[in-house]
Amino acid sequence: MDKKRFLNMISILLINITIIIWVFIEVLKPSVEASNIYSKNFYTKILSKSNASIEAIDKDIEDENKEELSSIFLKYLIGVDFSDPKSYIETQIPLIAYLDISSILGNKDAPILIADNDKQTNENDKNDSNKNNTNENDKNNQETINEVKPNEIDVKPKKLDSSKPLVLIFHTHTTESYNPNRTPEGNFTTDYNKNITKVGEEIKKELENKYGIATIHDITIHDLPSREKGYEKSRPTVQAYLKKYPSIKIIIDLHRDAGTDVSKTTVKINNEKYARPMFVIGKKNRNYKKNEEISLKISENINKMYPGLSRGVLYKDARYNQDLSTKMVLLEIGSNLNSLDEAIRTGKIISKAIALFLK
Repeated sequence: MDKKRFLNMISILLINITIIIWVFIEVLKPSVEASNIYSKNFYTKILSKSNASIEAIDKDIEDENKEELSSIFLKYLIGVDFSDPKSYIETQIPLIAYLDISSILGNKDAPILIADNDKQTNENDKNDSNKNNTNENDKNNQETINEVKPNEIDVKPKKLDSSKPLVLIFHTHTTESYNPNRTPEGNFTTDYNKNITKVGEEIKKELENKYGIATIHDITIHDLPSREKGYEKSRPTVQAYLKKYPSIKIIIDLHRDAGTDVSKTTVKINNEKYARPMFVIGKKNRNYKKNEEISLKISENINKMYPGLSRGVLYKDARYNQDLSTKMVLLEIGSNLNSLDEAIRTGKIISKAIALFLK
């Protein structure tokens, strides 16, 4: 084949590809506009119908801080994860997928096991009711699990005064739920016995019944019919309580994370699983430093009692209504892949950490 003929073939191929792409875009454009999903990644919306985890990632992108989801599309379409160089190598050299390089890379994200002083760690613990969703990392990294001992800290209860609440708990994304079985549409529900409000209610009960700390738990739904502008919709809720109850010392916007591997969001304490909490600070607010102080202190209290339980503080270029008060905390307990029971267990520890902060 001569050079001229070869170049002609390449040119024709490129032209055909361009035409196909153009036709594809033109065909999809009216459907996208008609469906009013211009603000979302179209491909992610399609993929989410067959994968609950993608749906959770898509819907949990904070409405104040939208991020590009093209990387998620590529990850699930062609198997390339830009945050994981190995995934690209696997597409070029398939056999690399069968190599275990964990000993080279380390296991920083392996689950932490928190064990009692006189209880032996069970390396082959039985699967719980969510055994079909047990993360493979839990099995592969058993030998690298860190063993730490809980530290017992006593907290003297206060005398409950319901007229002067000290804690306010509310939810910007009220319908967030836990979905360890990865069922379609299982990441969000209005059922108060299954969504994030159940965790908030357990924290309230623990604070009042065990530590004498009067707590308000608001369960107003702020993320329906759409999660768009959730923070804008929850803003008046917080303002009303601040005006009515100047006694409030801590305001918690309670969430759960999404799409994060359970090996990062789960620990074991005495052979039971707990969802790891994480605090989120919006750096675009005037109270940034004060909010940070509270978050760091509560996180520190958690880790004093259960070293390694708290994931610490995540900083974002957003506001999250934290400009409303110097007492605002955005708290995420586990991710959508944890179970509700795991989150509730952690909620009780968080209550004690809050009680320590307010003592």
